[in-house]
Amino acid sequence: MSKQAEKLEKFFWFYLILNPILDIVSGIYIQFVTHGDVYSSASIAPITPSLVVRMLVLLVMIGYILLIRDWRSVKIAIPMGVAWALSVVSEFITFGEISIFIDVQYFARFAYNVAVFFVYCRMMERSGMPREQVIEKIHRFIMISLFLLTVVIVVPYIFGAGHYTYADRFGYRGFRGFYYSGNDITGALMILFPIGSCYFLSIPKREMDRKRMLLLGLPLAMTLLSMLMIGTKTAFLAIGVSIAGLLIYALVRFFHKDCEALKRFACVAVLLIALYAVISALSVLVSGISIGQTLEGTIQGFRDSNNESAETLFFSGRLNKLAPAWDDYTSGGLLTWLFGVGRGSQVETIEMDLCETLIYYGLFGFVAMLWLFFKEGVCFIGRFFRNFSVLGLGAFLSLGLCVGYLTIAGHVLFTVTSGFYFAVTLAYARYITGGGRTPHHLAPKHSKE
Repeated sequence: MSKQAEKLEKFFWFYLILNPILDIVSGIYIQFVTHGDVYSSASIAPITPSLVVRMLVLLVMIGYILLIRDWRSVKIAIPMGVAWALSVVSEFITFGEISIFIDVQYFARFAYNVAVFFVYCRMMERSGMPREQVIEKIHRFIMISLFLLTVVIVVPYIFGAGHYTYADRFGYRGFRGFYYSGNDITGALMILFPIGSCYFLSIPKREMDRKRMLLLGLPLAMTLLSMLMIGTKTAFLAIGVSIAGLLIYALVRFFHKDCEALKRFACVAVLLIALYAVISALSVLVSGISIGQTLEGTIQGFRDSNNESAETLFFSGRLNKLAPAWDDYTSGGLLTWLFGVGRGSQVETIEMDLCETLIYYGLFGFVAMLWLFFKEGVCFIGRFFRNFSVLGLGAFLSLGLCVGYLTIAGHVLFTVTSGFYFAVTLAYARYITGGGRTPHHLAPKHSKE
């Protein structure tokens, strides 16, 4: 049994690299196979080969949790499943019918992210490797993931292939490469960038030569360029918050007579400028469009929208989706208040995760499904402020941005792209601050050192 668990753990390490590749495959599939026609209704998310693979991986994760007898995780997951079942019952009683496929599909993506958190917590605790080696291994996967995710934005831009971020009354603006959902890729980059940056800043000077500095600085520069190209308000805000937090840290180190962090900060800035110039020149030669034109169109769109209300600018029209869903929730009486209206009763998703959890799964579901994330987040913050570290700062910025994003403008907990990175980051934050405690029956029987 132990050997079977070890084989699965090796697969889960590999899956950290496979995951961004799945996102790339999904984007290419939507672009070239379905030509963007992936919705059979507004309620159903795209059914792509990568989503099928992830649902199969969910089954593997459940098998792993049972294999290592992680009953604590099972006990935490059971109320979540009960909340889903009760929401379906409430949906049927309230509306007289159910859309079971939509209900199952939507909750399965949430269950996938919960399973990711459990699996990567246990995998890190059971690794048998020194803590520093585990953390270094995770960092390598994060940097590789950033490179893979951004290549599919930066390179297609040269050839004029891919999706615009916006296609509205202000014209076609922004660029998100082959990714069908701008929200998903923005969330993924937003989560990974601060962790990768703080890892870059944390490496001791004696271990950093020019080659390694360029190798690690490149994916960070590519991420910044990709976020600028995506051009959403959320992407710009994420860049601003991340850079502000990192710059404050670098300046504090500088005032303590350590200028290494500022040097590395400057290295990424130089790489960004060089990358901007090279990609822009190539795109002008190949497709006749420069990155400057793309950014100018995005900024002009923001300027032209200045007359819109603060609610429209802040929530990007999501309140129009929230209002009818809220009416269904409040008009159903005690039953819907407690157990929600079910996902299948709604035509469109709200894309505000906290509101979705409350409305679709009720007060019971809100507590049962979210208390784990709330508890882990609060415990991490306590440990981080008691024992500050630059790696903890990266996790703090990532999780803070993600929580803000899923609250007002994102779709994280119920998506398998950015939700995966959120769950892994939460497990990473728990591990680096000493939150992981391995019960005896979960500990590896043989050290892998």
